Amino acid sequence: MLQRKLRQQEEQARLDAIRKRPDVTPEAPAQEAASPLPSVSMIEPETTPAIPKPTQRITVRKRDRLDPRKVRVNGKLFWQVDLGSEVHSDGKRYRKRRTFASVQDAEEFARLKRIERTNKGTASLLLDDRLRGEAVEADRLLKPYGVSILEVARQYVQRRELVTKSETVSKAVASFLTAKAHDGLRARYLEDLRYRLNHFSESFSERKIADLTASELDQWLRGLRHSPASRNLFRQRCYALFEFARLRGWIPANPLKDVQKAKVTGKPPGILSPEQAARLLEAASEETLPIFALGLFAGLRSAELARVQWHHIRWTEGLVEIPARSSKTASRRLVTMQPNLLEWLQPYRDKYGPICLPGYYKQMVEDRCKAGINDWPSNAMRHSFASYHLAAFRDAPALSLELGHTTPQVVFQHYREVVAPSEAERFWRIVPAIEAGHKLTIVA
Repeated sequence: MLQRKLRQQEEQARLDAIRKRPDVTPEAPAQEAASPLPSVSMIEPETTPAIPKPTQRITVRKRDRLDPRKVRVNGKLFWQVDLGSEVHSDGKRYRKRRTFASVQDAEEFARLKRIERTNKGTASLLLDDRLRGEAVEADRLLKPYGVSILEVARQYVQRRELVTKSETVSKAVASFLTAKAHDGLRARYLEDLRYRLNHFSESFSERKIADLTASELDQWLRGLRHSPASRNLFRQRCYALFEFARLRGWIPANPLKDVQKAKVTGKPPGILSPEQAARLLEAASEETLPIFALGLFAGLRSAELARVQWHHIRWTEGLVEIPARSSKTASRRLVTMQPNLLEWLQPYRDKYGPICLPGYYKQMVEDRCKAGINDWPSNAMRHSFASYHLAAFRDAPALSLELGHTTPQVVFQHYREVVAPSEAERFWRIVPAIEAGHKLTIVA
């Protein structure tokens, strides 16, 4: 009953709503429903067919490169304006963009850039015939390389600005030598550096160091007329100078990177024969004898001999200590003393202080002449030690450590002459002997 009552109420509400509409006629009474003619309100009006509208052409504006684009950085929304790309001094192309936090700022920046682009385009129409012709010719010359006139002009201006703030060669050399002197480097290295760089400065004194090219430097090195090894040493010293200038912003890059080293032919190192070594030790004076013995039987460098002292001889352990400050490579090492070296140094066991006394080099030259060795090879004692050590003991890694090298390859390339094992055996048997108060050298 309740449901029927609710349906009646809903039907009555629907009829009341229809009666209130002005364009709808209420339903006829039940007796009129039997009439054969339909009520006017019941006739459906004819539907007028829809007339298709003509197709409209929609014009879509091409997107401008300067239109701001949405980007997200760390989850935050930003607006970015693309400014195109340009080639920097390193030859690489970089794209320029400006990023804004709001779209209004990005739109305003893009608007100003469009005005700037329009103005520059208008200004190009004001070029005179000469300048326009030069621009066309320059563009033709640059076209095979894929660069624009503007890129070349920017690179040229950048280089000229660098040359303007660059230093002259003479001032650069003076600054470099001063800096190296403050670094606490050894006097012998500084002396060689000063000699070679002053020679370089004399050739390019007032030239700006940024103006020097690789071809000029290569021509200068070839014109020195030095040996290949000496020429490479000049290149090494000058390379350090240009690196110093590059770090101070005086040059964009080191031009000596494009200059090849001179080829050094594999000339075998000069060594002393066992007979020459014996004569040298016999002719040596009391002051030079330990120097010759350490050079021949321990392989110390000339500079290391000049700095080593008697307390560096570890008698009980049979070792010679080369401190880091005395070593060429600034690394400490120990050299094993062979039995014959211990015999030669035994009379000096109570000595102290430096082994090389003042005036030792002049005395060494006199002793060499007394021994009849007029042709003294470069680094003769160190090369002799390496050659006879390798032939006798057959241990290249151990020899490399005693010479202060990191790899055995250096021994084979620069410090070894091929000698027979029998010659090496005779070399390591050179010992002192005293007869009638005179020192003799014998091969045991």
